[in-house]
Amino acid sequence: MKIIDIPQSGSIGNQTSSRNRSGQYRRARAIPTQPRTPAQVNARARLSNMSAGWRGLTDAQRAAWAGFANSFTVVNNIGANINLTGHQAYVKVNTTLLLTGAAAVIAPPALPSFAACLATALTGAAAVPALAITSTLATGTTSYMVYASPQSSAGVSYQGNYRYLTTFTQATAGKLDLLATYVAKFGALVAGKKVFVRVVQVQNGMQDNGTLFAAIIAT
Repeated sequence: MKIIDIPQSGSIGNQTSSRNRSGQYRRARAIPTQPRTPAQVNARARLSNMSAGWRGLTDAQRAAWAGFANSFTVVNNIGANINLTGHQAYVKVNTTLLLTGAAAVIAPPALPSFAACLATALTGAAAVPALAITSTLATGTTSYMVYASPQSSAGVSYQGNYRYLTTFTQATAGKLDLLATYVAKFGALVAGKKVFVRVVQVQNGMQDNGTLFAAIIAT
């Protein structure tokens, strides 16, 4: 049910609070499942390994991460600006690095300097399968991590279920081609369905808030 309250997220007793495009809401708490797809198992392994790595740092190294975390804010899942803890920053940076195929780091990276996202449009078709983002890539150390949703009804205007697809370090002929990775994760494209894609700029494991695109799959 929709509520008017301070921004909050999480569960107390049998109630869970969260937020969507309509505002704050509360629902009955669902008992979580533990699906074990390869992607989910790998994600949990990265989190576990990074938490273990944090315990292996020296006090000075942990202090450096704490100072790094206090030097910027991030937007949490209810839209509030927050500062991470040193542990959270260490895990976030390194899990992002590992997800994109880079090596984990012990010392905090340089703070990012993101320019405007150069991705401009998402297009897709079913008969001759195609799914791509029109884009060039920023120079320097910026890459584009791409997250996507399962196909939904064309009338859907909000999507909160995004899953990581791939990372691009360069565009090909002015496009980021998503077809192979999208079909492998979600199945063949269906004409008339809607796909949401979030493009997140990343530098040295640090991410911006992302740019959202949506497109109805053409015939």
